Amino acid sequence: MAEINGGGLIAKVLKQEGVDTLYGLCGGHIDPIFQGCVDEGIKVIGARHEQAAVFMAEGHAWMTGKPGVVAVTAGPGVMNAVTGLWTALGRGAPIVVFGGRSPVREFERGSLQDVDSLSVARTVTKWARAGYHTNRIAEYVSMAFRQAASGRPGPAYLEFPTDILFGRIDDGDVPIPGNYRTAAGPQGDTGLVKEAVELLLGARNPLIIPGSGVWWSQAGDRLREFVELTNIPLARGNFPSGGQLGLPADHPLHMGIKLKGNRSIGLENADVVLLLGARLDWRLGYGGAGYGSENSKWIQVDIEPTEIGRNRPIDVGITGDVGAVLEQMLAEAGGRCEGRTEMPWINEIEEEVKTENATLESLMANDAVPAHPDRLCKEIRDFVDKDAILVIDGGHIVHRAVRSLKTDPPGQMLTFGATGTLGTGPSYAIAAKLARPGQQVLLLSGDGSFGLNAMEFDTMVRHKIPVVCVVANDRCWAAIVHDQMRSGNNRLIETQLGDVAYHKIVEDLGGYGEEVHNPEDIGPALKRAFASGLPACINVWCAFV
Repeated sequence: MAEINGGGLIAKVLKQEGVDTLYGLCGGHIDPIFQGCVDEGIKVIGARHEQAAVFMAEGHAWMTGKPGVVAVTAGPGVMNAVTGLWTALGRGAPIVVFGGRSPVREFERGSLQDVDSLSVARTVTKWARAGYHTNRIAEYVSMAFRQAASGRPGPAYLEFPTDILFGRIDDGDVPIPGNYRTAAGPQGDTGLVKEAVELLLGARNPLIIPGSGVWWSQAGDRLREFVELTNIPLARGNFPSGGQLGLPADHPLHMGIKLKGNRSIGLENADVVLLLGARLDWRLGYGGAGYGSENSKWIQVDIEPTEIGRNRPIDVGITGDVGAVLEQMLAEAGGRCEGRTEMPWINEIEEEVKTENATLESLMANDAVPAHPDRLCKEIRDFVDKDAILVIDGGHIVHRAVRSLKTDPPGQMLTFGATGTLGTGPSYAIAAKLARPGQQVLLLSGDGSFGLNAMEFDTMVRHKIPVVCVVANDRCWAAIVHDQMRSGNNRLIETQLGDVAYHKIVEDLGGYGEEVHNPEDIGPALKRAFASGLPACINVWCAFV
């Protein structure tokens, strides 16, 4: 029989899982994993920083609905990955992370890059283990996938010391596990489902707020069916796409396009609120004032029992897979919705919607130089294809962009989540373009965020990944400048950035770069950037607003 090492065993399980891409950064401790993936026909994308590599795996998960996979080397490699692991944990994204470790025989002896990385990983992952027997590597990899994708998804970390990973055994001695996890989602309590439907159908101002639980259960079609059956509007939720789940952005029952500040218009008037896989975190004001009327009833559906009732009282809490529970709710609502018309309260807010939209459109029409950020968003919106994937990375620019940029079909806008992690943009864009090579991928980045992982444009160039990045360059960390200005002492401390030619950085790395000052030149610059077929950066000088 032929011999195989630990890296080859890992690659065989990845191949069986349908993994087509491994993200990472090369290192001697993990080279067998890279070699094994090449042998199995799995593409290896090498990043310039481990943090960015983990972001790529997370972006892969968001775009495909399947676990992303990444390998990082021992010591500083694992330490550099911590922010990515923590971000995936906070956002509930399924990724499998392989870490290197010094040989067991050298533990506690001052070995190269040796650190107790497992203890660190346990603080920022859903599940973390180490394997100490080469003949159990495939078994442990199957555990990692089961943990990452089951229940509320999250990052699973698995490390192998080099003497285990480089160890060789007869390949016939280790069967590759199969059928080790299920795609089935648990249903909710039938009595509670009935109670929830009765509350919703009896409400005057009901509202549905979706979250990432809808995405991971692939329940968009069932959500749309339920919304259209009951005529209950869908609000902007805390999914990374701005809540564009189930309904197109311009659907009459999709209130995510009707924003006032960061909140959907009408939220404060809702008398019954249905949370579908959405966490009551800062993005939803912890469910406090302004989210629902004073005596509103709240229904929460989540696969994670400990999320039910976190931060506010819940009237009906249903533990279960969002997709499975929606199936139950559809069956329960059934014939009870015949002849049901649009909720009267939707018409009540139309004047306010018109006022907000008129204000936004006036900002978008601004011809001032440098460009107003809302005008920049309009030029992007008017240029990109309807099915373009939009990645938004930054602080201030995100709040501008989610009001005006829309994507169809749903789920094709990626922004930061509950963690507020900046610098994810290049990695998410890389993963998006690899997952959807036939679609436009545009990254809109703040100038501050751009600097965090700018070297990933080298990764794009090396792997010929033609992402177009637009930098909204207002020469400062705008969100923090606003905070400092509100403090009353009129001091701006380390929030000012220089007049940096970000496009030149991408040009020097082998991509396409262009500088834009006038708003009217943004559209033509976008056309040239996409036509170049290269990773591109358009550096748009923007006003601070």
